[in-house]
Amino acid sequence: MATITMPQAAARSFEGIPATIGQARAWAVGLLPADCDRADDVALVVSELATNAILHSASGAPGGRFAVQVEIDTTAHSVGVTCIDLGPALFKAMRGEGEGGHGLALVKHLADGYEVRAEPTSRTVCCWLDWPAEAAR
Repeated sequence: MATITMPQAAARSFEGIPATIGQARAWAVGLLPADCDRADDVALVVSELATNAILHSASGAPGGRFAVQVEIDTTAHSVGVTCIDLGPALFKAMRGEGEGGHGLALVKHLADGYEVRAEPTSRTVCCWLDWPAEAAR
């Protein structure tokens, strides 16, 4: 009988306030295996996706929430990060001249795979980060 190794997945929702961005980041990084050399990248990706959820969706409205899912495949040396927000923003994010607008570009640059799915009541951003098998040795 063949042994099948299943990826490990965990999900958690967070209150849509800036104080929870660090909580989401720490939670996600805490799930990573010791041989994952992309922990800093995962931390940055979670921070950017959580920030976007709060600033650019209804997740940042009073009572709003966003969810983060982390899926770890130790056989493929890959980690998937998904952030689900509450969809269209109720207001446009206020920024100073030249501020912001680079978070998703940074996520796309760091990720080995990237996808966005927009639904009428939510938006899901998924990305995958691979780490070299040599790092596991």
